[in-house]
Amino acid sequence: MPRKPVDQLNAGRAFYARLLPGVEVDHFAALWHMFTLGHLVATDLDGIARDIGCSFADLDFLGTLAIDERKAMRATDIASALYVSDAVISTRIARLVKDGLIERRRSDSDRRAFDLRLTDRGHAMLEQAIRLIAKQAKIVRFFRQLAPEDREALVRILGDLHQRFDREYEGGPYRDD
Repeated sequence: MPRKPVDQLNAGRAFYARLLPGVEVDHFAALWHMFTLGHLVATDLDGIARDIGCSFADLDFLGTLAIDERKAMRATDIASALYVSDAVISTRIARLVKDGLIERRRSDSDRRAFDLRLTDRGHAMLEQAIRLIAKQAKIVRFFRQLAPEDREALVRILGDLHQRFDREYEGGPYRDD
């Protein structure tokens, strides 16, 4: 396999074109770049999160809770917003409660349910993570190196793809919008 990403892409595209003649492979570049970049970005962000004692998935959870604290959120709301199962969320909630980053409170509107809230420790960890990501994350550094019009185009295109996927994702938070 070649070392440079462009050479890897060309080798992969040529391989699949030979393997499946007549099958359209123009999508291969976007698919491969997005998958590989997703992996690299996740690995980088997990490394930063690990330095403060959690995972990036934990930070995503905490950030989702923090964005609109005026709205009570339940486990199913978080699972939907993060595109994960209730089982995954239940395990994460138990660990984050144990770590003192979130708390579960009986819902005022439904006494059978629990609302989730960030603790002061959870707020502090999230703030620390946001500062570290802004300072250390490779994706942030590379994004800042793009021309302003390229930044806008990237955000617009990724936002459009995100919205399209969200509409078709079973259980997604905005499926009915």
